[in-house]
Amino acid sequence: MEASRFEDFVGLITLISKEIQRIKTVEATKLGLKGSDIMCLYYLGQHEEGLTGSELAREADVTRAAVSRTLARLESEGYVEVQDEQGTGSRYRAPVRLTERGRTVTAEANEIIRAVVQETGEELGDIQRVQMYRSLNVIYEKLKRISRDNSAD
Repeated sequence: MEASRFEDFVGLITLISKEIQRIKTVEATKLGLKGSDIMCLYYLGQHEEGLTGSELAREADVTRAAVSRTLARLESEGYVEVQDEQGTGSRYRAPVRLTERGRTVTAEANEIIRAVVQETGEELGDIQRVQMYRSLNVIYEKLKRISRDNSAD
């Protein structure tokens, strides 16, 4: 019983994660992007004033190095612009903002995201959806606590 519960839990979470990554990759490719670009563009689209690379890394829950690579590519392709901080030439704490091209592709990506979220949740009622997200959040918080406690050993 316990082994089956473990296999079901880990198996389903892993499969869901793989399908999300597959959808991001396929849909990003259609937009001329990489899967890793989508979350950066998404979060930048949520913050018109811009985000620093560090803030973006926290929002997207990826490393600063990964964000730095993604932003360099997005900037070279004209999707984002990085403002020098107070003319010092420092880009480390400089806000990153979407360009017009970035806003256009982010709007397209958001429409795809909306459609996927709507389709995946269409079988759930509002109460079931709230309960599902609440349950997933409880599981996440407990797993995060366990992983942090175990890494401190």
